[in-house]
Amino acid sequence: MLLFDLEANGLLETITKIHCVTISKVNVTPEELYSLPPEELIERFKAGIKTKYRPDEVPEALKRIQKALNYGEPICGHNIINYDTEAMHKVYPEFFKVLREQCHLVYDTLVLSRLIYSNIKDLDAPLLRSGKLPGKLYGSHSLRAWGHRLGVLKGDFALHTEEDEDMWAIFTEEMLEYNFQDVVVTEHLAGRIFSKKYSEIAIRLEHEIQWLMCQQQRNGFPFDTAKALVLEEVLRVRLEELKAVLMDAAPPIPDKDFIPKRDNKKMGYVAGQAVKRFKKFNPNSRQMLEYIITKHYKYRPEEPDLYNVSDELKQQCSSEEELMYAILRMGLPLKIDETTFNFIKEDPEAPEELQQLAVLFEEYFTVTKRIGQLVDGKQGWLKNVKEDGNIHGSVNPNGAVTGRATHSSPNIAQVPKVQFGGDKQPLKGSEGKYGYDCRELFTVPEGWYQAGVDASGLELRCLAHFLYPYDSGYYAEAVVFGDVHTLNQEAAGLPTRDNAKTFIYAWLYGAGDAKIGKIVKGDKLVGKRLKAAFLSKNPAIANLKKAIETALVAEMYRGRVRKWRKKWLKGLDGRQLHVRYLHAALNTLLQSAGALICKKWLVETERILVEEKGLAHGWDGDFCICAWVHDEFQAACRSEEIAKVVVETAQEAMRRTQEFFGFRVQLDTDGKIGKNWAECH
Repeated sequence: MLLFDLEANGLLETITKIHCVTISKVNVTPEELYSLPPEELIERFKAGIKTKYRPDEVPEALKRIQKALNYGEPICGHNIINYDTEAMHKVYPEFFKVLREQCHLVYDTLVLSRLIYSNIKDLDAPLLRSGKLPGKLYGSHSLRAWGHRLGVLKGDFALHTEEDEDMWAIFTEEMLEYNFQDVVVTEHLAGRIFSKKYSEIAIRLEHEIQWLMCQQQRNGFPFDTAKALVLEEVLRVRLEELKAVLMDAAPPIPDKDFIPKRDNKKMGYVAGQAVKRFKKFNPNSRQMLEYIITKHYKYRPEEPDLYNVSDELKQQCSSEEELMYAILRMGLPLKIDETTFNFIKEDPEAPEELQQLAVLFEEYFTVTKRIGQLVDGKQGWLKNVKEDGNIHGSVNPNGAVTGRATHSSPNIAQVPKVQFGGDKQPLKGSEGKYGYDCRELFTVPEGWYQAGVDASGLELRCLAHFLYPYDSGYYAEAVVFGDVHTLNQEAAGLPTRDNAKTFIYAWLYGAGDAKIGKIVKGDKLVGKRLKAAFLSKNPAIANLKKAIETALVAEMYRGRVRKWRKKWLKGLDGRQLHVRYLHAALNTLLQSAGALICKKWLVETERILVEEKGLAHGWDGDFCICAWVHDEFQAACRSEEIAKVVVETAQEAMRRTQEFFGFRVQLDTDGKIGKNWAECH
């Protein structure tokens, strides 16, 4: 195996020169990665034979890496999929390129770190307390962070360049030493990672989706800037209208009393007598709004998700009731946002006058958020449109502990969804919380078509998969071929089928009693009864939860975990799903299953399109994957015929994914074809 690292004169978008490369030849074959004892494997990585390559020797280094790939020898490095391999091909396209059939030979320690140490913050806590890990590196998968954890520190060259970016412009010996030390750290990290003998299926899946997400980022998502500017004006006008209404509607907020030193007949002041004063209301002031909610109206919502709660406090509490009690006892601050006001407006325990205000504040914060997403925020969409007219968002395919992806620069996953009315037609503008208006900005080039495909009822199918051993497929049959929402409605004793749909998804995502009760305009006691009724009519779910508890917990005491048997569950691909809280274990299992299915599905869809259908991925080809968000993807297609092929292939890929994982429940997709994201989901 060859380990390597390179230094260049810029980011991938601007790079023109590779200054130096360091390669370590590690005496390990692909077979030995899994056959050698862990201790020997670690030592072999540490004993790699390292070679430095200066500027005039860089082509030689790249040829050596390419030759290794051509002869079936694995290569390894940190973040090499997203940067190094693409940088090499960009600067030296005539002889370096990782071909599709060679991708399985590439191991990226950043990808592996995110997979194997998805609970890195839990592992970092003692290092942080002991001072062995700087606070800014807490939870980081960077090579610098790993250098601190492993006691093999990186050099300081990169720290100096933060102050003087020109230091990357030309080669220096200091830069080469920094590059060399990066390879030393990578040796230690790779040895530790491969000694874990982790699931090969999980490792390969994470590398495959990483390659695809890098391609997606290079593709970008075409953005309608002209239409976005029109939407910005609409939002700003509406914001001013709401602000004017709120200034009149908000109750008075007392300020410090003014005590005059002398009489003032004109002002009506009497020396020594306090004069009450009131603050000028600011609808953007979180402090003022919390005063209005908690002091003026003397109301506190009994829903833990609406408070700023630390992970440490969550771990200390064994139940939602205990957590809510701790929140109220400690007087933790409310989250002041549209979610909180949405809860208040529907909470029967909230004062009627506050509920009326909440309607206005919910829209005010929604509009404010949309303006931030569109333009005012640091990662506003308009600020992220590149010269090609596209937004090139970044995706970390394994950013969450469950294996779910996270998104940044900008976060495309936060583009609001399209909302629908009772007539099943999309709602636009304020009525639809501007979801349609935002999504129609993400479009395709002139003459192209957009194909949007999502996994059908994935959350409930994942639940049915895990229930199968306990109900012999009863729930699966209802999910795929029956009316599962009516089944859930009857089990929980809910008045309507729509209530049941809201209930089951809220329950799956761990909603508290108060939030569940709100579904039928009740309180937390109503919510608690609904949950109990649902579980009593679904003994298979109770049995599943009990089985999970048995697998995780060795000893309980007064509803609290006294001793863990282990703190992880096995994912569909054999990975370890780290569990922080017992009450969240089922949700972790279900969310992970959905995430892994979607990763394999997307990888398989793209593979079939290219390898079996003969289509080319890229703007100079036939299709481009522009977005992958949870259980859906959006693809730009050169023609309507190709868009239809993408939709059909996605269904075929989903069935193959079902077979790959041995999934007990039929998996399906829904696809739409249009001209923008709003029309395709």
